Amino acid sequence: MKKQISIRNAMIASIALLTLVPMLVAMAVSVAMFHRETGERIRLDNLKVAHTVSSAVELFIARPVVMLKQIREELNEHNDKEFKNLRSVANRFHDADPLFESILFMDGSGNLLGAAGSVDQPVRSKAPKQNFSGNYLFKSVKNSGRLAWSEPFVSLRTGESVISIGIPWENGVISGTMNLSYLSKLVEPTKTSQKAYAFIVSPAGRLIAHPDKALIGEKEAFISIPQITAGFQGQSGTYSFKLSGRDVIGTVLPFPQNDWVIVSVHDKDNAYAHLYDMERLLALLTFSVLAGALFFAFKRVNRLSAPIYALTEMSKSLAAGEDVRETVVSSGYIEINDLHQSFMKMADAVNIREKALQDRNKELASAEEELRHQVEEYLKTFDELEAEKVKLESILSSMGEGLSIQDRDYKVILQNQAHMNLVGDCVGKHCFDAYNHDAYNHNTAICDDCPMKRSFEDGGTYQMLRNRVIGDNQLHLEITACPLRNASGEIVGGIEVVRDVTERVNADNEIRRLNQDLEKRVIERTSELEAANRELESFSYSVSHDLRAPLRHISSYSSILESEYSERLDDEVKQYLSRIIAGCCKMGLLIDDLLDLSQLSRRELKSGRVNLSRIVNNIAASLIERDPERKVRFKVEEGLEANGDERLLEVMFTNLLGNSWKYSSKVEEAEIEFGSTLIASRPVYFVKDNGAGFDKSYAENLFAPFHRLHGPEFEGTGIGLAIVQRIINRHGGKVWADAVEGVGATFYFTLKG
Repeated sequence: MKKQISIRNAMIASIALLTLVPMLVAMAVSVAMFHRETGERIRLDNLKVAHTVSSAVELFIARPVVMLKQIREELNEHNDKEFKNLRSVANRFHDADPLFESILFMDGSGNLLGAAGSVDQPVRSKAPKQNFSGNYLFKSVKNSGRLAWSEPFVSLRTGESVISIGIPWENGVISGTMNLSYLSKLVEPTKTSQKAYAFIVSPAGRLIAHPDKALIGEKEAFISIPQITAGFQGQSGTYSFKLSGRDVIGTVLPFPQNDWVIVSVHDKDNAYAHLYDMERLLALLTFSVLAGALFFAFKRVNRLSAPIYALTEMSKSLAAGEDVRETVVSSGYIEINDLHQSFMKMADAVNIREKALQDRNKELASAEEELRHQVEEYLKTFDELEAEKVKLESILSSMGEGLSIQDRDYKVILQNQAHMNLVGDCVGKHCFDAYNHDAYNHNTAICDDCPMKRSFEDGGTYQMLRNRVIGDNQLHLEITACPLRNASGEIVGGIEVVRDVTERVNADNEIRRLNQDLEKRVIERTSELEAANRELESFSYSVSHDLRAPLRHISSYSSILESEYSERLDDEVKQYLSRIIAGCCKMGLLIDDLLDLSQLSRRELKSGRVNLSRIVNNIAASLIERDPERKVRFKVEEGLEANGDERLLEVMFTNLLGNSWKYSSKVEEAEIEFGSTLIASRPVYFVKDNGAGFDKSYAENLFAPFHRLHGPEFEGTGIGLAIVQRIINRHGGKVWADAVEGVGATFYFTLKG
């Protein structure tokens, strides 16, 4: 039944829902559009700043390159083999444009030939020559034959961050070192606030240009930011990432001329501040509108529901049998007024009918009183008869023997439960119908040797033994008959007492048979045992050879039919073939298990010291490797050893652990444990799992061959635990199990010695 709610609550909830949902949808769409618009605006602003910086840097770096190339061209025109004009040429260009802090000239081996600029050095000096062959800039120019830029470094003369550019010259290199403040001036205009600016990063992650000059040359954790490292690979784009511990929106633009990366960033909180203010304003507006709508709905719904509640109270009064007087219900709704008038008409009709019913009830009450007196008299008489009947039935039920009473026509008129259990329900039937139900001895008249017949003839008590077959069981019944007399002494019927003496008769027959055949049975059992052993060997050979070939043929031909004639067969035939193949596989497994079971009795034990923990660990590893997707935890107590046949014990553990593995397959986190304990000062080993378990009342049948306690949800042939018991018995031990259904099972076993 659906849960009921009041009309008032339903209407208020509906109004609130119809008000809130459109507003929430509109607010969500607006916020999403504003988010998208703001993100796109920031991306365009960042990209515009990055391109502006890129253009400015591209124009600026052309200046030092052109200056070095002009120096190189003028030196080549002088064709000075002694390099006497290096200083004068370089200083002349430096004086004209003091861009470089210093200009160095190196030969092909990296030896410094001379320097110009703020650091003035003679061309030829008797002091030891400086060698720059290991310098990164020198090697880059020599290897590539093109101009190259160095990483930022600190000038030893000025202590400020500088950067060098080198170009090939003759067989050597001309390099110029300039202050990074020139590049920083290019990005300073991009700093519109403390939260938006642009900077340039070298491939090694060092700052080449930054609005904060104190950071130039520093190596921040730019290499760890994937978006910036992607820029060194030539990728550009706008991303969200963390910079100096703050969330930013940055545009990364590669600078292909010298592998630099230009980054333009906006602080994310600052960029979205106005959007967050708008979201709070929308939330406040939504709350205000919802509160107003709920107030209006509450007032209107109260006015609508008040008349309905008044009618409800009047309905309760009418149901309780009270008089309902017309009341004035204030309502401005036509439908509710019509409902009120109809209800009052119904109340008047109910009052009239109620009065008529009261008059009729008075008439019925007097008739009921008279009838009640008659019923009381009848019940008193019935109770007396019932008491006598109960006494008689109690006496008959307490009797251990079957008892029946028959009339002079040999019909059964009464029998107790014990008699009914022995011969069936015979009330109303002749006695010969009760004892002759088989098709070969079905009498239709009184038997000649009937003890009741003889008792009716002379009034004596007679006894006889009669056999009766019930299903596959034959009962031996001892029947005693005596007459039943009335107060005048006349025989009006007979009493029959029936005792089940089957056990006594069978015991007597069994004792006689055992006494006669004891010696003969010993000889026959000995020969039967020898024949059984030979028959078992013959059966094993037959199973191994004679049964496998037909099984293979059945399975093979069924597989051929299923694969090659699949299009000609309907679904039902395909299902039959699948069942045949599955049956062949299962029968093959049964044959293997039967062979294993039969071979265990004939295998010679090779006893020795066996490491049980190692065997369990190996089997556990094999199970996990076979089904790696299962989550099973093995707990193995290390160092457990015992005397026994290692091969047979390995077979035993394979069946026990495989049993735990199988019945814990439906547990999400299965656990299988192997360990030992002491019971009566004797070591007892156990294998425990948290699987399906079983009902302990069936534990006695657990180790019987082909006996399984679970249904088809778990595969198996029912042989595994029988093999375990036979191996334990051959080692002079015993095995038993304890379990809780749905919680798990534990198998205990002992080994002799």
